[in-house]
Amino acid sequence: MDRKINAAAFKAQCLKLIDEVAESGQPITVTKRGKAKVQIIAVREKPKTLIGALKGSFEIVGDIGSPVFDQSEWDAWERKLRKISGEFDDPPARYTGARVGREGQSRLGKTRQKGVRRGSRSR
Repeated sequence: MDRKINAAAFKAQCLKLIDEVAESGQPITVTKRGKAKVQIIAVREKPKTLIGALKGSFEIVGDIGSPVFDQSEWDAWERKLRKISGEFDDPPARYTGARVGREGQSRLGKTRQKGVRRGSRSR
């Protein structure tokens, strides 16, 4: 829970309060005329490197060498992932990307009507 103190009292005990916050880690809110103005919080030291930064944060429980899933569970997850990503086990022939022939290609030059201009020309 936050501890609140008015600005005049903080000014009188500033160094003592800073030491308390640093030791306990509990923030102090400084108020002025009953309204919160500043919050004093402890600074956490950042590790110099990432190597070893999480040392002691985790505990290894159980066997870390054996697989988490057996083969059937793994296959089920893999099928779900393929379905989500849009891959299929056996895609239909129309999704193979092979060209069918020239029937599907458009002929731009012959489909346009003669005498019709596209765009305006100023003369």
